[in-house]
Amino acid sequence: MSGTGRSSLEAVVLGDGSLDSVERVAIRDALDADAAAVRQRGARACEMLAADDIDAVRPLVDDLGQALTDENPGVVQTATSALAEIATTDADAVTDVLDVVATLADADLGGVRLAGAQLLATVATQQPAHCTPIVGALLDALDRPPAHGDGDHSIAGTVSDQITSRTIRQHERDEQQHERVARQILANVTVAVADEAPSAIAAHVEAVADLTTAEDLVVRGAALDVLGSLGRESPSSVEPVGDAVVACLDAEVPTIRARAIRTLGFLDEPRYADVLRDTAASETDDNIAAFAEETAAFLDA
Repeated sequence: MSGTGRSSLEAVVLGDGSLDSVERVAIRDALDADAAAVRQRGARACEMLAADDIDAVRPLVDDLGQALTDENPGVVQTATSALAEIATTDADAVTDVLDVVATLADADLGGVRLAGAQLLATVATQQPAHCTPIVGALLDALDRPPAHGDGDHSIAGTVSDQITSRTIRQHERDEQQHERVARQILANVTVAVADEAPSAIAAHVEAVADLTTAEDLVVRGAALDVLGSLGRESPSSVEPVGDAVVACLDAEVPTIRARAIRTLGFLDEPRYADVLRDTAASETDDNIAAFAEETAAFLDA
């Protein structure tokens, strides 16, 4: 921190159009101020500037990236929102801070994790290749168990006051929901990377295969899609984890079985033809059975 007690930005009423008169050094000073409220105000000013004139805030991207490591969650979330506003207009502008954004996947608060995931999704929608260098970090985050459980270990049960207990339980449910959605977004970002640059996944194929057993169906399906994208470009890269894909043919959820069939079809390995015919014979969903039979015929051709 700079040690400055106040910033000239504090005298500005955000939202009244007066940011045009604020020097960028004042915003930078605010981002580095001692008080968390001032740092958050600086991040909010960046967000507003980005919405009106992205060129005015480009020089502050690195400062916002540093703000993502702030000890105050409010500062982190506001800085993330500012970077998302910038990325919406120009994903290239935030490339240098994406490695820091990826670390938000391990934040203590689910809301912070969600904000980071949404920022990465904004970038991946425009320029998925920009997320290639962080795909390993994303897979590591997806492989770790959720930080917030299913409520069995809620601290609300230790509180005697019913209103307080309900408030705690609602907060815990919100955190679980934020974390769940963040994981699903990160999984979809990984799919976008795999579609754009399958070779970036090759070094992480074992990690992706592990996710085919994830409890979250979105994550599990995404893992199969990632393997499918890699298999389409380099079948031999996926072959070592082919058994993990085959295991998904027994999944209870039809969409997972269908994705497993699709992935096996990319592996160009005749030995899976018999597996798929067995699946077709036992499959209760007629459409999936037909898909398995067609894919088996493709592999035999």
